[in-house]
Amino acid sequence: MVQTRKYTIGCSGSGWGIWDNEGKKVMWCRSHYDAVENLYHLMGWNWNPSKYRRNY
Repeated sequence: MVQTRKYTIGCSGSGWGIWDNEGKKVMWCRSHYDAVENLYHLMGWNWNPSKYRRNY
């Protein structure tokens, strides 16, 4: 069963953020890691930081 996403992560001129499907900015985040963590909490998913791998 696939859950539709209510929010997306993106980068803008002011930094990382989370937007809803209507295009409104829901939350500002200080880093991509912070954005991923907050997205998991907003979507109700279990956040496991040990599975997050940085690509840089």
